Amino acid sequence: MYIFGKTGNYKNIKKLRGYKMTFIGMISDHKSFENIKEILKKNSKNEINLIHVNKKSISNMKNIRFETIIIDSLLSEFKEETLLIENMCLHARYIAINTDINVEIPKYIKETKAHIITYGLNQKATVTISSITESSILIYLQKSLKNIKGKTIEIGEKRVKVNEENKLKTYEVLITYIIFLIESKPIIEQT
Repeated sequence: MYIFGKTGNYKNIKKLRGYKMTFIGMISDHKSFENIKEILKKNSKNEINLIHVNKKSISNMKNIRFETIIIDSLLSEFKEETLLIENMCLHARYIAINTDINVEIPKYIKETKAHIITYGLNQKATVTISSITESSILIYLQKSLKNIKGKTIEIGEKRVKVNEENKLKTYEVLITYIIFLIESKPIIEQT
């Protein structure tokens, strides 16, 4: 496939036959979005396209069909955008929602056909944390789930080493873990 470059020349780019790019919409603060995007860039060979969804950008995303929606912000702050978020969730295959922030999952999310994955530091979350040390986090998957390839991921724990120079927030580690589980990517050893 060719793409028309800025200089007017055609540039040969990666052939797209058999190549699938995944679109993931992330409703979160800008810093968390950028941190997770950087981890994905390093570890997923550009197969995952993370798109930041915020109050300014959401109206421009009416026609984008996200494979996964990650909700790491308080949904009540998006009252005027509820119909747009509801439409995104309606077409998503997976919805990951932080249940420490959104204690009540909205009815429109519960009623979708999407796989709902909850995460947080609470006992009811699908993905939570068993323990945290200076150099690692032990993540606990409390409920089995099917990934994008249809493989069932069984209940269990996974230790993830944390880069001490790049102190990620706990939720960012959980979100990254969920994305790699869903996308059937090897779980990164270090974030």
